[in-house]
Amino acid sequence: MAVPHYVYLKMKMPSTKGIITVSGDYKKSSAYAAASSRLAESLVIAAEKRLLDRVVAMAGKQPDMSPDPKDSEAEGSFKPAKETKKMPLDPEHPERYAVVGANLDSK
Repeated sequence: MAVPHYVYLKMKMPSTKGIITVSGDYKKSSAYAAASSRLAESLVIAAEKRLLDRVVAMAGKQPDMSPDPKDSEAEGSFKPAKETKKMPLDPEHPERYAVVGANLDSK
């Protein structure tokens, strides 16, 4: 049954002897907000650094990429399953279809 008033840093609640008012401190509130903002920023920076380290480590493990795109397409091209079928996506546009495996379960 408490009613917070964030602008005034006050909270009011009923009691058996009347209304209880709890007041806040603007200076402390501002200091805590600044500290939590710095903490959140440092956590985001740390998470982004870990992600960047992982990307750099993964890039180091990759073989050198060929400068000619046709060479890389020929050696690492996607190979579909042996038995496939074309599923129409839009009856009005037969050129739009998806290729799926012919032996997939209906589920």
